[in-house]
Amino acid sequence: MPSKPVTTVLFDFAWTLFARDPNRWVGSAAALIGREVAAGEAERIASDFAELLRTTATDPAHIARDLDPQVWDRAILAVLQQIRGVDLPFARALHETRAEALAPYADTASTLAALSARGIRLGVVSNVGWDIRICFARHGLDRYIDAFVLSYEVGFVKPDVRIWRTAVEALAAQPDRTLMVGDHPGCDGGSVAVGIPALVLPMVSSPAQLRGFDQVLALAGI
Repeated sequence: MPSKPVTTVLFDFAWTLFARDPNRWVGSAAALIGREVAAGEAERIASDFAELLRTTATDPAHIARDLDPQVWDRAILAVLQQIRGVDLPFARALHETRAEALAPYADTASTLAALSARGIRLGVVSNVGWDIRICFARHGLDRYIDAFVLSYEVGFVKPDVRIWRTAVEALAAQPDRTLMVGDHPGCDGGSVAVGIPALVLPMVSSPAQLRGFDQVLALAGI
């Protein structure tokens, strides 16, 4: 953990600050194509999708998806079709409704507000192939974020050390006074290579739940 007072906190995006509401996501997508959703199916599809994204995150065959929006679209459609019961039309509907179904965890807003109020600069460092700023804006959270470092915009994918260097430069941060918060040991834990301690939180699937950010606040001295 940081040996000096924390002045900057970097967050991953999906399954760290935001997650998909399974019923809203799958239900909205199914409605677009007139498909029925069986009991428990929404939770299964959302869970399978999360696991597939996590397991392919550092796969060389999938890294390109996080560098190019067009490749991202094709790759995510392919991942979705690996899920039982998801054909191409359903995959397209799920992909189309992805942003609307993303919601912040129950303690995301209060945590960002508390950190920002203490003058701690905040950044989002994400492997992603689309502009996630719209999700923050939709929930009024963009005002807390001082910099978005998105892989498809900067040309580097976690755990490439260059993405952390880009984040540090964007926020005029000092690595030993910065904390990285994420959910993926292989990706988010890569920050330690440039001297940024990482806090990797256990997976929490529903945005209605608390994410456990009390640990972040404690490390930041709040």
